[in-house]
Amino acid sequence: MHGGRLDDLLAELRQRQPDHVVRVCHVVHLPPREGKGDRFLVNVLNGSYVLDLSSGMVTDAVTHKPPSSKLSQLIIKYLARYRGEKPGDWVPLEKFPNGQAYAGEMMRRAYRPLIDHFGQDPQGFDASCKTIDGKKEKLGGLSYSFNIFPMMRLLLQLWSGYDRTYRPPTANMMFSSSYLSIFTAEEAVDSAEYLVLELIKVRKKGLKAV
Repeated sequence: MHGGRLDDLLAELRQRQPDHVVRVCHVVHLPPREGKGDRFLVNVLNGSYVLDLSSGMVTDAVTHKPPSSKLSQLIIKYLARYRGEKPGDWVPLEKFPNGQAYAGEMMRRAYRPLIDHFGQDPQGFDASCKTIDGKKEKLGGLSYSFNIFPMMRLLLQLWSGYDRTYRPPTANMMFSSSYLSIFTAEEAVDSAEYLVLELIKVRKKGLKAV
């Protein structure tokens, strides 16, 4: 997302009443105090980020470090554009406008890293999903759902590989239908990549601790 587009989203957000944003997006409004302006606190997976409305800067609520530019843009767009649609049913990337064109990006940036790190490690996958507050789902494979934002959910499914039968590991990811109300196919892939990277971080921390 280009800087001008991000500026437009921030301008839209500044026009929204804070209590309305709180109500529909399920976030916290932090009013001005001690030299700080209006801010919003947004839960992202098992962490939280703060958006400073005047500067447009997003920072981790604990470490105060900025996230990736992609995550910052997703957070700002969620606050600026979400209108309160229910999370709804699961939809694949192909249901997004031009979604099929991003299938290769989804494979490269989400599925392949996930399979490389967890394809032969179902226990590690289970543990990592639970660490970032994944909810076990009774669907195919090892299935977990995640709140990427309070009203935006992701479903992640992993079928582990099995060497004895030469079965390769496979993965699938779907999005709550609320995604379609504001996010593009490219932004859906951005959020999928973010989730996978967080799972990989958790796994690496666990391996170091052993």
